[in-house]
Amino acid sequence: MEVDSKKALRTLNPRSVWLPVIIGLAIVTFIAFRDDKINEESLQSMLRISILAIVLAFLFLISKDLLNTARVKLVGNGAFGIKEALQIVFLWEFAIAVVPPIIGPIAVVIYIIHKHGVDVGRALAYALLLAMMDNIFFLTASPIALLLTNGAALPQSELIQNELGGSLSYFFYLSYGLIAFYISFKISALLLFPSAVKNLLQWLARLPFLKKWGARLSNRADELYEVSKELRGKTISFWLKLVGLTYALWIVKLGVLNMLVVGFVPISLIEHLMLLSRHLIMWLVMLVSPTPGSAGTAEYIFPAFFEDFLGEYTFVASLIWRLISFYPYLIIGALILPSWIKKLVGKK
Repeated sequence: MEVDSKKALRTLNPRSVWLPVIIGLAIVTFIAFRDDKINEESLQSMLRISILAIVLAFLFLISKDLLNTARVKLVGNGAFGIKEALQIVFLWEFAIAVVPPIIGPIAVVIYIIHKHGVDVGRALAYALLLAMMDNIFFLTASPIALLLTNGAALPQSELIQNELGGSLSYFFYLSYGLIAFYISFKISALLLFPSAVKNLLQWLARLPFLKKWGARLSNRADELYEVSKELRGKTISFWLKLVGLTYALWIVKLGVLNMLVVGFVPISLIEHLMLLSRHLIMWLVMLVSPTPGSAGTAEYIFPAFFEDFLGEYTFVASLIWRLISFYPYLIIGALILPSWIKKLVGKK
């Protein structure tokens, strides 16, 4: 089993920050020119947000990273100290910011974990498990959000439907279906029927029309089977802690936007729950984005989900939200990555 280090290092490169930044700025400029309500006066409304809201948003963001650090430590089962786990989290967040969600940064995460002193097989197991838990959160939490809001968490937008040729509902269910398929396969391969899935993949590898990918399929079958051995021995306590940390970190991550909205307009407890629900659904829609870090996609669909709450502050709130939740990881990448990567590459 090998890690594609060249591909990972191309992603973990300070120059990778420019594409999402350029795409994000281009879409923001397009939105500003298209909407005649956006002018110098409306942009100045950005200054009306309360300082407390900014502080709380950053506290939520930091809490999210600390919870994810605890999750990485739990999954690593003593393989990482706090410093190493936090480093993995920041490198992972950078990879998320520069890789299109529809592709995903899983290969980069495997490389990052491997370079922190874990053999490739275990690195694959840890990365797949972390990715799987995030997807399980989406699969389980989004139906709850839609049920509790009577479907209002998924708004309708004629503008998006006309310009993209598909409704938000279409992109949501497409994303949900892809995740459901991915999770069904992974759970079957890693936890429920590892031997059967291994045999299926090896049988597919022998088919004439798949001959080109036969060796790769056969290798993936062996890898998944080895990973299943690593995961099937985990205790109930381990799984409960992992589920709890995953739900907690995502709720806190989604709650960053709640804190910013409160900085502009007062909202009730019910509205807080609706904000969390819509933010969750928006994340699923963004998972089929072809742009790195959903750059441009997030800014473009933001009004459809949150204009009901923010009104005249929608545009400036979307800018502040991205500045706080997205760009810090690009900055960390540009400033800190070179020294981190130098140390990681030096490890054998």
